Amino acid sequence: MDAAKLYEYAKKHGLELKLEEVGSVGPDHIKTFTVRAVLNGKAYPEGVGNNKKEAKQNAAKNALKCMMEDPIHPPGEEKYRCASSQPVEEKSDICEKITKDEDLTEGNFIGLVDRYCLKEKLIHDFILENKCGPSHNLQFFYKLVINHKEYPVGEGKSVKEAKQKAAQLAWSALQAQTDWDSKQAAKDKNLGNNQNETSIQSSVNIDRFTSEFEPMECLGRGGFGVVYKARHKLLEKDFAVKIVFCEEKALREVKTLSDLLHHNIVRYYTVWPEDSGYQWDSSAGSSAGSYSSSQSSIDNSLAKYLYIQMELCNTRTLKDWIDEKNTQSPQDSKRREESLSIAQQIVSGVEYIHSKKHIHRDLKPENILFGLEGEVKIGDFGLVTRDDDALMDRTENKGTPSYMAPEQRRKYYDRKVDIFALGLIYLELLWKVSTGHERRVVLEDARCQKLPEDFSKTFPQENHIIKLMLRENPEDRPDASKLKAELEKLAQTFSSKNVRQENATI
Repeated sequence: MDAAKLYEYAKKHGLELKLEEVGSVGPDHIKTFTVRAVLNGKAYPEGVGNNKKEAKQNAAKNALKCMMEDPIHPPGEEKYRCASSQPVEEKSDICEKITKDEDLTEGNFIGLVDRYCLKEKLIHDFILENKCGPSHNLQFFYKLVINHKEYPVGEGKSVKEAKQKAAQLAWSALQAQTDWDSKQAAKDKNLGNNQNETSIQSSVNIDRFTSEFEPMECLGRGGFGVVYKARHKLLEKDFAVKIVFCEEKALREVKTLSDLLHHNIVRYYTVWPEDSGYQWDSSAGSSAGSYSSSQSSIDNSLAKYLYIQMELCNTRTLKDWIDEKNTQSPQDSKRREESLSIAQQIVSGVEYIHSKKHIHRDLKPENILFGLEGEVKIGDFGLVTRDDDALMDRTENKGTPSYMAPEQRRKYYDRKVDIFALGLIYLELLWKVSTGHERRVVLEDARCQKLPEDFSKTFPQENHIIKLMLRENPEDRPDASKLKAELEKLAQTFSSKNVRQENATI
């Protein structure tokens, strides 16, 4: 014990030793104490602790480490170094110490962050970023700000749950940062301080993916890059990590996702650069892989990679859902109500995207996913653009031809291109087709306001709404808010009809 060593040293050399209590801060249940050692009138760096005993031990430890600077230190004795007059408790040990001290059985990450900030004398606060969803199923989004630094946003079905998630994400970042700080300090000590900031950052980021995550499986690959399912080792939670080349499209997608927080949009958490791309070795089993400077989809060893940590979704897309429904004969009787629910969720997400002054530009069934609890999630923001000015000169022919609005083939268009694509998607949700050729014909005819002959008889309300969405002139199409209201009316009609049917059978 450091206190015992210090007392032994003082007794051996006839020195007067005092361990003075400087004070304490914080509420009773997380109070932090401060003590300093005074040896023959010389004060040494203070020690802090969760109780007086711990604070005294840390004060003694700091004093012993600073003995080298004390003129009363006799020659030949073991010497201790003290880099400064500040407390020398290792920063990289703080998170580990607090984690051991705090009871995590109920996931009290708020308590962990509170204690950390008290120890480090940092100011922190929870900020409400967004609140969305129906009144009976609200989703809250909070972020934690520590000394003006913002941490990833946490989502929850209550304020408390969202704050706990935000604190959990911040705690993970704090632990990672102190670990990197410790590694960087060791590198500086061994290699000197002549490295520039770029090379240091490169050495820190070179293997963050495999040091923080355990890759579990490859979810998909293509020209966009590679997506892995990976478990965060600290949080013990699964995420999707998308690895792409650091180019304009990727940066645009990341910047947009970082601005969006909605339960019908794939959730973004964080992004970091690495010099190399991780490659999955499917023959070697789970978590087996290596780093490479190039990938099969793109060959450019000079490129940097972006690692985008995102919400893990179901591997089944909306296109898979539609294909499955089209194989059922006769047409699934529940398809109409399920299609309405899906359409409502997509429109809710699009309404939010438009409220943030963005245009998705590539809405299609392949880019719409399902969360692990079945909720609809809009993804792939690689073609997103700003909607600040309707007359902005835009890139023409950006999007998937089958779902592009007529004006999207020109340079001037606005958010209404997303409404046109939604009209085609809603038609696909409802109308069964047997072959790929039939689907192409149906979509091509719909672009000219010609829906299948029996569609208006089977789905009269939907027929009216879809035709509004597919109008050639974008000014004649409803905006997302109005469309959302129309679908809500339709849902209420179905609900009333079901109630009448139930009453009739009683």
